[in-house]
Amino acid sequence: MVTDSKKLSNIQVYLNQPWNLIKTGFLILTWIMMGCHLELIGPSMPILAVNLQVTYTGMGSVLASRSAGYLTANCLGAILQSIVKNHSEGLLFCAFILPAIATSATPFVTSFILMCAISFAQGLSKGFTDLGGNNLVLNMWGVYAAAPLNAVHLGYGLGALLANLLIRPFITHTKSSSTSEWKINRDIIIPYSITAIMCFFIAVGHLLLYILEFRKRRQKLEVKPDDESVAKTNSKKSSPYSPRTCGRGFFQYGLTLSTIFILYTFFLGGNYQTFSKFFFSFLKFDKFNLSNEAASWGMIIFWVSGSIGRLSFAIISIFLSVNICLNIIWFGALCLAIVWLLYVWIIGLTSTSLFILGAITGLIFAPIFPLSFAYFNQRLNVVPMLLGLLLSGTALGAMISNKIAGIVMDHNPNHFPTLLAIYILMTIILYIASYVVYFFHQRSVLNNKKIRSPKNTIEDDEEGQEMVLKDKNNDN
Repeated sequence: MVTDSKKLSNIQVYLNQPWNLIKTGFLILTWIMMGCHLELIGPSMPILAVNLQVTYTGMGSVLASRSAGYLTANCLGAILQSIVKNHSEGLLFCAFILPAIATSATPFVTSFILMCAISFAQGLSKGFTDLGGNNLVLNMWGVYAAAPLNAVHLGYGLGALLANLLIRPFITHTKSSSTSEWKINRDIIIPYSITAIMCFFIAVGHLLLYILEFRKRRQKLEVKPDDESVAKTNSKKSSPYSPRTCGRGFFQYGLTLSTIFILYTFFLGGNYQTFSKFFFSFLKFDKFNLSNEAASWGMIIFWVSGSIGRLSFAIISIFLSVNICLNIIWFGALCLAIVWLLYVWIIGLTSTSLFILGAITGLIFAPIFPLSFAYFNQRLNVVPMLLGLLLSGTALGAMISNKIAGIVMDHNPNHFPTLLAIYILMTIILYIASYVVYFFHQRSVLNNKKIRSPKNTIEDDEEGQEMVLKDKNNDN
């Protein structure tokens, strides 16, 4: 009976906030378009490589420049966190004006440097979207953010699927993957132009929401100016840049766990971003002898399974704690890494096993990112500065991994799944380390409560009870 009431109350939390549900719904559309404009490069990479006269190593550099833009945006978000906190909708407007321009120009570019600049702009767009969107979700839903985060990030997989379906008719008409048949295929102008127009409409939508939020904020200031001034004076007591703020009053705990989580996002971002960008090219590896159409279907299956994974855990996370969800997923990821290594180096990959493994990889990988940020939000106080640093870790991991993957694809594509397995193992180790740090922190807090004398601990006991209640709510 207790568990049933908890489930009902969790669902009621969402139903009682209709405006937040509407905003979350529009953020899902936002992520759909982000997935669409960022993942167009996957199936069109061979065309773009020939237009630029570069190898996969060169395309790895193009993707690395995108990650550099993503890193730059997140570093700016960490430094200028007041903009992220107070102007998230305005940030999302800027985030979709950039790809509207960059995506429309991509099919016409033949200069490697210009393509890197366009890719950098797309990285800025992704960074601004992640900063603004994730900040909105975390602030709207708090400890109940796991399901909304999974729902919003589900949009990315749907957008990537849309990108593959949109571009598929324009790349599958060729019978071979030889460079002569890929060269100067201007047909991709159509899907790139459609995507650019849709990005523009999303930008307009966020501009309208920003105007509405600005008006509401101004009305609140006019009605309650005294409350706002009290809030400002209270906020000055602790610096938003201090690990003590992130650790909810504990400096060492906040610093240690923040560092672990940033390293965690480094390997997490590098793994997911690299696999999704290079899987199509891996499918086109000569020894598999797959046509463009078959490789395109492989990508579609990957993104469909990823969308199913995020949708499933968006529902499951309402009824199970974030910790249990992540434990299940990381166990599955470890088994997946072992199976990939067995097939690549011992059993041998076939087209059927490639499609199945790709589907399982999408199913497992897709929910990890949103669930991880919900986990971060429970263990720490994820202020905009910390959010920017966590996303910067993702960007740096993607930037380095994309470059490494490009080199691997040119020399020995068999090592591509090995790269995947190494990153999975490193992320699991860091996830376990975060559990250990949290366990010792909780034990230290409880021991300190017992040691203090009853006469001097009335206020401290109240604070300790509040923190224990917070942690219990987070685990639920």
